Amino acid sequence: MKWIDKIFGNKENRRETISLEQLPQWLDSKSRKISQETSGEVASIFPGIEKTLLKIKNSTAELEKTKPEGRFHLKMVKIATSNRDNMAKQVKMLMENIIIPEDKDVKTIIAFHESGMQTLGVCLENMMKSYQYTKLVYFEESKNVIADVNSLGRLLNQLIEPINSKKHLLDALDKSQELVLTIRNISVDIDSIERSIKENDIKSISLKKEIDEKQKSLNILLQSEPWKQYTSSKDHLVLLEADAEKKTSEIKGIISPLAKAINRLKQLSDSGRHTLKPEDREALNLCLSCPVDVPPEFFVTFRKIVESGDLNLPKTDKLLPQIQLAESTLGEKRREYYSIRQDIERKNDEISNLKVIGEEKDLRYALSNLQDKLMITEKELDASRKQLELLKQDIGSKKNELQQNITVIDSNLRLS
Repeated sequence: MKWIDKIFGNKENRRETISLEQLPQWLDSKSRKISQETSGEVASIFPGIEKTLLKIKNSTAELEKTKPEGRFHLKMVKIATSNRDNMAKQVKMLMENIIIPEDKDVKTIIAFHESGMQTLGVCLENMMKSYQYTKLVYFEESKNVIADVNSLGRLLNQLIEPINSKKHLLDALDKSQELVLTIRNISVDIDSIERSIKENDIKSISLKKEIDEKQKSLNILLQSEPWKQYTSSKDHLVLLEADAEKKTSEIKGIISPLAKAINRLKQLSDSGRHTLKPEDREALNLCLSCPVDVPPEFFVTFRKIVESGDLNLPKTDKLLPQIQLAESTLGEKRREYYSIRQDIERKNDEISNLKVIGEEKDLRYALSNLQDKLMITEKELDASRKQLELLKQDIGSKKNELQQNITVIDSNLRLS
C-alpha cells in the first residue's frame, strides 16, 4: 500500500489545515480573488450599460421632439402627448437613480444590480401604462424607448450572472466571516466565565476554610467552663421560673373558689351600692387581674362583708372557711413567690453579665454570614459551569458549521 501512496499520494495527507487566527486573512484573500475574477467577467458589460443609458436618453429626446404625423383627433393627441411626457419623466428618474459605480467589487455590483432592477421595474411599470396611449400617436418613437429600457434590463441581468454562478462560494465566504466573528465573541465569553469560575473556586475554598475555623472556635467555646456555667445558670433559671409558676397556681387556687363572691362585690362597688375604701377597691381588682399581688389583709375586709350579708350570697358557711384560708395562707405564699422572683432577677442579671453569651452570638453570626456567602458563591459557580458548558457546545456547533462552509470554498482545507 505504501508504494501506491508514493505514486498517487495519500489524499488525507494532502489536506491542509488552518487555524482560526489565520482564517480571516485567508477568507479575505479568497474574497478578493473572487471579486477580481468577477470584476473581470463583468467589466465588458458596464460600457454596454453606459451606451444603453445614453441610447435611452437619446430615444427619449427623440420621442419628446416628435410632432404628430397623420390625422388624429385633438383629444387623442392631447392624451398621447400627456402620457409621452410621463414616459419622459420616468426615464429621467431612471437616469438619476442608475449611476455606474466606480468600484467593481462583488458587493458593490450586487448592490448596484438590486438597486438598478428595482428602479427599472418601477420605471417600466409606470411607462407601460403611459405607453398604451402614447403609441397611438407616437408609435415608433415610444416603441424605441420601451425597447431601449428593456435592453437595459437584459444587461443588468447579464451583469449578475457571473456572481450568481459563484453564489454558493460567496455565501460560504460571507457565512464563514460571520461565523469567525461569532466564534471569537463566544471565545471571549468563555475566557471571562473561566476566569470567574477560577476566582469563585478560590473564594469557595477560602470561605470553607473560614467556616471550618469558626465552627472549631464555636465548638471550643461550647465546651468551655464559662459556657457550662451559662448553661447551668439557664437550667437553674428554668427551675426558678417553674417554681414561680407553681406558686402563682397555688395562689390562684386559693382565690379562684371565691370568684363568684368577688365578682358580686365588684358589681355592687361599680354600681355604687357598696362603697369600698380605695385600697380595698384596688385589691378587689387585683383579685381578678393579678391574684399574686393581692394583699392578704383584703380578705379580712372581704370576710366581714360576706358575714354582713350585703352580697346576698347563699351558703356562706362554705364560703367563709375558704376566705379564712386565704387570710391565713396568702401572706406566706406571696412571700415565697416574691422570694422566687428575686432569685429569678438575680439569676437573669448574672446571666446577662456573662461575656460568653456575646462571644457565642458573635461566632454564630459570623458563621451564618460565611455560610450565606458560600451558598451564593456555590450557586454562582453552578450557574457559571452550566453556562460554560452551553457555550462550549455552541462554539463546537459553530466550528462544525464553519468547517462545512470552508469545505465549500476549499474541500482540502481543514480547520485545526
